[in-house]
Amino acid sequence: MGELNVWKRDTDHCVVTWERVLIQVWRYTPTRLAVIELEQIAAAFIAAQPSCRISSIDLIEATSPSPNRQARADLARFFRELAPHVDESIVVSLGGGLRGAVIRGVGVGLSSMTPGGLSFRFAGTVAQAAQLVAPYLSPEAGGAAALESAIEQARVIANTASADKAWRGS
Repeated sequence: MGELNVWKRDTDHCVVTWERVLIQVWRYTPTRLAVIELEQIAAAFIAAQPSCRISSIDLIEATSPSPNRQARADLARFFRELAPHVDESIVVSLGGGLRGAVIRGVGVGLSSMTPGGLSFRFAGTVAQAAQLVAPYLSPEAGGAAALESAIEQARVIANTASADKAWRGS
C-alpha cells in the first residue's frame, strides 16, 4: 500500500499524495499563493513518477466558499497544465445538495477555461471518489478501500491544522 506524503498543511488547505494520487483538501478560499504552491507540488510529484500518469482528487469542504475570479483563473491555469498527466480528476463537494450544485458549476466553468484540457468528474462522497480512481491505482495499492482511508487521513491532517490555529488563538 502507498504511503501518505504531506506536502502542504495550513489552515486553508492541505495537499498530500498517496500512490499515484494528488489529494487536495480545501477548507477555505483558494489563494493565488496556494495555487502556485500546488503547481510546484504537482510538478514535483509528476516528475517523481515519469512512467505513469496520476489522478487528482479535490475535496471541497463545507467551509470553503467558491473561489473568486482570480482564484478561478489561477486554478484553470493549474488544471490546464496538469491535464496531460492525469487519468482522472475528481471533485468531491462536501456539505449538501445545493452546495454540490454550486461546486459542480465552478468545476464546469474551470473545465471550459481549460480548452482541450481537463474535464472533471464529480462525486458526492469520498467513497465514490475512491471508486472512480481505483482502476488507475497500481495493483499493490490496496484498491478503493485503501485510497478512501488515505483521503480520510488527509482530511484529519487538514482539520488538525485548523485546530492548531484555533488553539494558538491566531
